[in-house]
Amino acid sequence: MNESKKDNIIGTLLLVTGVIVGVATTLLIKENKPMNAGKVLEQLLIDFKDNNTVIGSWIDYDPIPYEQFQSQPLVYIGEISTKEMDKVTTYRFASDIYTGEIIDLTEI
Repeated sequence: MNESKKDNIIGTLLLVTGVIVGVATTLLIKENKPMNAGKVLEQLLIDFKDNNTVIGSWIDYDPIPYEQFQSQPLVYIGEISTKEMDKVTTYRFASDIYTGEIIDLTEI
């Protein structure tokens, strides 16, 4: 094999490796980026409005470690108040900041 072909093969391998590393890095960064707290609350409101009349809600935009779990994941804390048959019920929630998943929901 002549020198030019070796250089082309090496160049192609480096290019492919660079593309693979770039894509993997982009996916890793995107996966570990916290969700916007407002978007988390917006999705939760949509879920609640299917069965209830929501009359109030709030979410803390500053994530905190959730000490109820040993792993202490970072969460957003908030509340939603609903009206069910002339009774106001308030729920406190903890939502994972990366997935938006509600990991704890308690009636208060």
